[in-house]
Amino acid sequence: MTKQKKKLAPSNQPSKAENKLTVSLRNATVISLVVMLCIFSYLALIERPGISQTSIESQSQSYADNQVAILNQALTQLRLRLSSLALSPKLLLALEQEDEAAITTMRQELQRAFPEATSSRIITLGPLGIAAINKQRSKLRNNIELDLLRHVSNGKNVEPEAYRFNDEWLFSLAEPVINTGRDYASAALLVSLDEQYLLSLLGQLDNSLGQTQLIQQFGNKQHIIAAISQAGQDKFTVSADASVSQWKIQFTPSTELINQSGHSATTLWIMLAVAAITIAATAASTHRTLSKALSLNLDILLKKAKNKTFTLPGFAAASAKVGAAVRSPDIAPIAAAPASTLMVVEETIVAIEEPVAAEQSGLVIPTELPENIFRAYDIRGLADSELTDEVVHAIGMAIGSEALDQGQQSIIIAADGRHSSPRIRDAMMQGLRASGRDVIDIGNQPTPLMYFATHQLSTQSGVMITGSHNPAEYNGIKIVIAGRALSDAAIQALKDRILSQNFASGNGEYLSQDVERSYIDYILNDVAIAQPLKIVLDAGNGIAGNIAPTLFEELGCDVIPLFCDVDGDFPNHHPDPTVEANLEDLKRTVAEHQADLGIAFDGDGDRLGVITASGKSVPADRLLMLLAQDVVSRNPGADILFDVKCTRNLNSLISNYGGRPIMWKSGHSFMKEKMQETGALLGGEFSGHIFFKERWFGFDDGMYAAARLVEILSTTDPDLDMQLAAFPETICSPELKVATSEQQKFAIIEQLVAKPDFGDGKLSTLDGLRVDFVDGWGLARASNTTPMLILRFEADTEEAMVRIQDQFKDQLHKIDNSLQFGF
Repeated sequence: MTKQKKKLAPSNQPSKAENKLTVSLRNATVISLVVMLCIFSYLALIERPGISQTSIESQSQSYADNQVAILNQALTQLRLRLSSLALSPKLLLALEQEDEAAITTMRQELQRAFPEATSSRIITLGPLGIAAINKQRSKLRNNIELDLLRHVSNGKNVEPEAYRFNDEWLFSLAEPVINTGRDYASAALLVSLDEQYLLSLLGQLDNSLGQTQLIQQFGNKQHIIAAISQAGQDKFTVSADASVSQWKIQFTPSTELINQSGHSATTLWIMLAVAAITIAATAASTHRTLSKALSLNLDILLKKAKNKTFTLPGFAAASAKVGAAVRSPDIAPIAAAPASTLMVVEETIVAIEEPVAAEQSGLVIPTELPENIFRAYDIRGLADSELTDEVVHAIGMAIGSEALDQGQQSIIIAADGRHSSPRIRDAMMQGLRASGRDVIDIGNQPTPLMYFATHQLSTQSGVMITGSHNPAEYNGIKIVIAGRALSDAAIQALKDRILSQNFASGNGEYLSQDVERSYIDYILNDVAIAQPLKIVLDAGNGIAGNIAPTLFEELGCDVIPLFCDVDGDFPNHHPDPTVEANLEDLKRTVAEHQADLGIAFDGDGDRLGVITASGKSVPADRLLMLLAQDVVSRNPGADILFDVKCTRNLNSLISNYGGRPIMWKSGHSFMKEKMQETGALLGGEFSGHIFFKERWFGFDDGMYAAARLVEILSTTDPDLDMQLAAFPETICSPELKVATSEQQKFAIIEQLVAKPDFGDGKLSTLDGLRVDFVDGWGLARASNTTPMLILRFEADTEEAMVRIQDQFKDQLHKIDNSLQFGF
């Protein structure tokens, strides 16, 4: 029987090498296709549209620039024509001789020279400037035109300004007429043109290309004063500035222009398809070729021939290893790798500095706190008995912990000139640093410089140690965290944090920084004094005395300092400019030196009082009338804020200026919060806090407010008495204070609000109780800083004043008959 060898059938299963090759080729092909897709997608969706967008924007910008060129040329021609007439010898002679017939002839000539104008006027000024102008007789439409005349009365050229009048946009240009040898303008040419003139300018180009808008912008408010045609997509909107600084052209291309400028991506997608097919075909061909070569080389590897010739790389080395393995059959097999993988993690050690705990400095966190030191908009109390080191340290830790919760690391700190301020500042810094906050110490400075530092340095938080206008034995703490002044519930939250000992801990750094020079330079770059004024500065021995004289001297004023040496005992008078008795020294010094103005600051420099050249004190609400007129003249529609203690004349005046009046509760923190909420450009309290947002930062600053007042007087008329005489005046009381206790003052006001009996009076409980009558109003509220009730009254007649006061006294006596009224 013969044995037959069994022939093994070849396996249909591909080798592992062949599988890997297939997978590798497939992966390479897919990756190549994905890369190609990404490249072409980028070109088609981003690069090519980007080129298209650039083309659209370029054409749009060119159109906007051409529109601006037309507008600038027209305005230049208007100014040249107006300037030429202002230099006319006939006009100068007519004004010099006060020849009314000749002046009338020149008015007619002015109208003929500007046929496109809605009105053309020659307004005589004389040495009194705008003070001699009768707004109604001169047919001035609003305070914007009055403001133009105010500037030209000093010989200045002014830019045209647009405004709404009778539901249409007008704009006016003014030119001074100055006779040789005079330093003031004897007259002004005032020409007004309407929206149709602007539309005729904008319509000179092809309007089918898009929408053109002429925009006037002051601060954060902008108005469209002329617009023509329709827009396409807003994302392609471009703008170009006009020669008038507050005007610009804004152009939005039409859909037609956008389509004309676009580019198709069809070609790119065809190229992508061709490239993908080419890659796929190449991969398939490569796979077939390599498969055959792999099969051939495997056959060669398995043959026992000595001389083997491989056609693929790597097979020669593999053949050598196979041969060695066959010759060494006793080599131990390689152990399989464990299923689990060992992961090594590098250990990171973070060094944490030991916190500066209260116990390390001998201080203990108090379990009880003086109840009355946490006020409505700051912390204030007796320095020695209530603001002890332990209490202040705990307040510092609470402030620092709250700052941490709001993402704040660095905190500015400053102190006024009171004797207790250095001790309180040191305890405060310890508490802040113990919470892990870094402290930036700017030294003994007024409160406004602490606010200023939070805007200029790398922090939005700050703490001011000051008792403001309180007696020398008091002190206090004003707080800003993340740009907001703490008030009411936020201050009570600090107290709760202390009692629950909810503190962060750490070891913050200490840095000393000088900001005084930066503060002065900032104001010097902002405020322009047209003519030097002689002013008396009374710092009342408060901390403003360190900086105010230098500031106003560098502004160009002739400064007479009064009580500007810092003394925490306040030996000359109390630093509260709202009290008339504290202004007597200032009035006397203004008279002795024949000064143009007297300025008084409170203890920490965030409030001011004003004395005119005639010795009259100016209530802050009347001062606000002048400041509001100035601000709104440049910012039509601006919000102007004032507190419940201010005259109601502000309502009608601000509205007449073109602004929006807003009454709010008293208190610097409440006012700053409302300023931020509304975006108001100006705010003021009867207590003398003035808040400028226009050109400033929105915080209360007595020195900056005084600088802005000096700027207005120097560019218009230095006679503040004359300027204020233009505003309505009623019979007003000062702040009337009625003594009570810290606890009782709030209870009295609560009962007054709960059961008011004022007949047909209109009630407001925004802050205490204010009652408005037809012929006046009265207010009763609890002071947030002293154990007092604060009352104030305004009336049209003395009889009305007595009647309103008696009504309030009767109502308050029903609640507490022990109250003593000094009026």
